[in-house]
Amino acid sequence: MTCLDIFMLNAYLEDKLPLRVKQDVQRHLDTCSSCQIKFEQYLDELDPFDDEVEDVWQTEATVQNVMDKLPAYPMNVLKPIQKQPVQINWKKRSVDIVKKITIAVAGLAMVVTFGTAVSPTFASYMNGIYASINPSEITVTKGPYNAKQVVNLFDKKQTDIGVKKAAENGFVQPLNMKVTDQGLTMEINAVVADPLRIMILGSVKDSSGKKIPSFWKDQFSIITGDNVNEFREVRLKDKSGKVITRIDDKSQELLRWLPLPNGENFAYGYGSDMDQFFNEANPMPDELILELRVKRLTDTKGTWNFDIPIDMRPAKAAMKTVALNKQLETPTGTTVELKEARFAPTGTKLEFTTSKPDRKLQGIRYELVDETGTVVGKWDDMMHDDDRDDNLVIISESSGAGSYSHMDYTRREPLTSWVHTYMPMDLTKNLTLKLDAVYTAEKSTLQAKLPLAELEKKPITVKSDGNEFTFKSVKKEMEDDIAVYTIEVEGKFAKDIVGVPHDWNVSDDKGNNESGRFLFDQTVNEDGTSNITGQLKVWSENADVKELTVGFNAMYKEHRADWEVPIKEEKK
Repeated sequence: MTCLDIFMLNAYLEDKLPLRVKQDVQRHLDTCSSCQIKFEQYLDELDPFDDEVEDVWQTEATVQNVMDKLPAYPMNVLKPIQKQPVQINWKKRSVDIVKKITIAVAGLAMVVTFGTAVSPTFASYMNGIYASINPSEITVTKGPYNAKQVVNLFDKKQTDIGVKKAAENGFVQPLNMKVTDQGLTMEINAVVADPLRIMILGSVKDSSGKKIPSFWKDQFSIITGDNVNEFREVRLKDKSGKVITRIDDKSQELLRWLPLPNGENFAYGYGSDMDQFFNEANPMPDELILELRVKRLTDTKGTWNFDIPIDMRPAKAAMKTVALNKQLETPTGTTVELKEARFAPTGTKLEFTTSKPDRKLQGIRYELVDETGTVVGKWDDMMHDDDRDDNLVIISESSGAGSYSHMDYTRREPLTSWVHTYMPMDLTKNLTLKLDAVYTAEKSTLQAKLPLAELEKKPITVKSDGNEFTFKSVKKEMEDDIAVYTIEVEGKFAKDIVGVPHDWNVSDDKGNNESGRFLFDQTVNEDGTSNITGQLKVWSENADVKELTVGFNAMYKEHRADWEVPIKEEKK
């Protein structure tokens, strides 16, 4: 077990750790003199009071009143520790601390009385404290924050399952930050952050208190890549104020984070891959600051500035990383390696790499199965987005060679690494990755000449590489000054061919290269072939095309595999 941090010490003192983890902590304290000294120092920080303070506040009525409300640190975690090199009377220290904390809270009651009367922010802060020490209101199961207080901030339909789960487990920190300018009030209500992503939840209100959607609507109406800095500037900083930049581009100080709707609120955050900012050489700090400078909301210019504190310690302590380093050799000779799995409050991340990067390797297909045989996650590089199972949500997918659209690989660079991030999963359920297919790109020789006058009269069938395409009809429509030719297509893929590019090579009878897009549906037959139906759309500035030559230079083949990788935490 690694040495203890403040978050773990707090959880241990407050008896919030599972039995097995608590036993691990106790065993660690038995043998680690460094952590014993740290624990002693930490208790000293909780024990700052002298006898004069005790005499001022210690009346029987006051102490009893506070004791009725204050949950003392449980004695079962403060029992004397045996076999320790440094002898400390833990029981006496713990009783003294509880006693003096009780006295201090009695004094604090006077501060609270006056503070809440003059400061709504202080009142909100104290309400959170008292909610956290009232056992009837505690709903947190893992993290440090009151789940009930935060979960209701999120719209059930528009919040992704990872953030929702993190909120329910107490890893979303409630905030009460407000700035008013030009009659508009911007609020930051919560922040969720872990080593996978950072997201804040906020809202904008007009002078009457009505919530307005301008902050996220601006993104999809009047904000562009060229003018985004006129609306807002966002930076990520460490506790000292140093700006954190991308590892691969230190010159990019500003972050272009994407706001999204969340009911009447907005969610604003950065993807699902914080590895762009942090790695082993540049570790994630325990505390961050998200600097948000909003300069314009729709047509209203103003100043709405926030320095949002982000405590990464709870989520970092909760994250589990399982090193896997298992390799599968593909038909191209390239290996796919499942490097590691990370289990964080907002999601579960699988990281893959390849050796000998090869354009032929185009994807994989696998399922994540728990110990009961239940499929809890699924990925297929050849699956259309519309066919995905919403109950097996993948939050995001990214590639070390750049993001790409599924089924459109002709211009993609060879993969070197990529990640799939799913909803939060339970590591204790002994997951297994079961990969049953690898996809490769095979060369295609299809080139079909389509005289449009002939196609208007009868279908044209072309065979190539075992595939068959029947171009059934053509229709021309004008969109402004652009001619759109829509060609109905039916066909059949050869055995184990599972797809072709959406973008086709198209040229007209005058040698002009045109834009062609092929969208299709397919049905797999028992013999491994597939029937397809679809449309090929061609956009041309030439409204009088006589003939089109169409084709593509790659097709995608499925190779069956049988590869299983257990994903489970090593027993210590």
